[in-house]
Amino acid sequence: MNKYIFKIALMALSLVAFSACSDDDDQGGASGGTPIVRYIRPCDATVADSLLSSAYLGERIAIIGENLGGVNAIYFNDQKAKLNPNFVTGNAIIVTIPSVIPGEKQDLIKLYTGKDSCYYEFETKVPVPNVKSMTCEYVPDGGIAYIQGLYFVNEEASPLKVQFSGNVVGEVVSADVNNIAVRVPEGAQNGPIRVTSVYGTGESALNFRDSRNIILDFDTRYPDGDFKHGWHGGTGYGTEGGLNGQYLIMSGDVKIDAEGNVSTEDAKFCFDRWAYHEDAADFFDAGKLEEYVLKFEVSVTQPWSAAPLQVIFSGGKDAWMNWQETSNGGNPNEGFKWATDYPRALWMPWKATGSYTTNGWITVTIPMTDFKYNDTGADIGANAAGHYAGITLFVGKSGGATGTACTPTFHIDNVRVVKAQ
Repeated sequence: MNKYIFKIALMALSLVAFSACSDDDDQGGASGGTPIVRYIRPCDATVADSLLSSAYLGERIAIIGENLGGVNAIYFNDQKAKLNPNFVTGNAIIVTIPSVIPGEKQDLIKLYTGKDSCYYEFETKVPVPNVKSMTCEYVPDGGIAYIQGLYFVNEEASPLKVQFSGNVVGEVVSADVNNIAVRVPEGAQNGPIRVTSVYGTGESALNFRDSRNIILDFDTRYPDGDFKHGWHGGTGYGTEGGLNGQYLIMSGDVKIDAEGNVSTEDAKFCFDRWAYHEDAADFFDAGKLEEYVLKFEVSVTQPWSAAPLQVIFSGGKDAWMNWQETSNGGNPNEGFKWATDYPRALWMPWKATGSYTTNGWITVTIPMTDFKYNDTGADIGANAAGHYAGITLFVGKSGGATGTACTPTFHIDNVRVVKAQ
């Protein structure tokens, strides 16, 4: 990166571009002079020879000029950018344009040192709408879906439009620049959502009613004839107030003794889907954990204030069960669940609030790279490929956090592993 910075800085000396500077001190700034901007160029090496007169919010650019080493603040219009000192030299600054839409559009970059300033004409453009997430990715027709993201510009002359797969458009109930509440239209299908503003149309990376690579739907019966494939199936299944078919129910007491030890009943707070064969394939390309996330929908209906929801992947060599082809069931065991050296993910939002419930269903997203903790919350590193052909959901142990006794109820559905956005 430094080699690249100095290369483009050297080329900058041969060009002269418009810059308007106010000079309070000819020798101002740590570099010994008033900062001067010669030109702006992209940081993408494939288009490094291009010069820029404009760029979109959130893009990274290289500012080329002279006496830039003393610059300690940069504004794009009225929005202050974050400066990394490692990317500031006397002749070049690499900086990301703030993602916030400016309150006043001046089309100026403003550079400041301790005593001097330099203004450079440069247009910042608003990108198309960018859908980042949904409060719940499964919402029935007629229900209100809540969408979060960037650049949801809703102008009276050009109102926001939200289109679902199936070529149907929802009614926008409310909106601001980062949030949309939209009524899901009849006929909406699973797939991306398209949001259109005056600046164009953006399509979500996430899928509404995501049906990709669902590994637990709690409607599928496994070869042994049950909705689970292991020893535990929580406290049962329900459909009332559900999203699509059955959901898992886990409910019971989370107890804490005088020494702070957390205990739960396995029969109520665990669900297993073990591998069917010892050589069962992973659910996804587990050699690329960084490219995937786990998602599921959950409704926590009663206060939860202790013990994590543990999500534990296992391989066929960890546990497998097959009563159809074996006399002993294969290797039906849950030793990995209790092992302190076996990694898992720990979801415990109550840590931040003391107690936690959801207002209806929400979608939880956990990066697969976060499946690296033991049951006390210590980072022990993620498992390699070959340990992702089974899954266990388990509420228990402390997760390394102190909570209070509670009696939570969880409804869980649509557990899936999909590509990260």
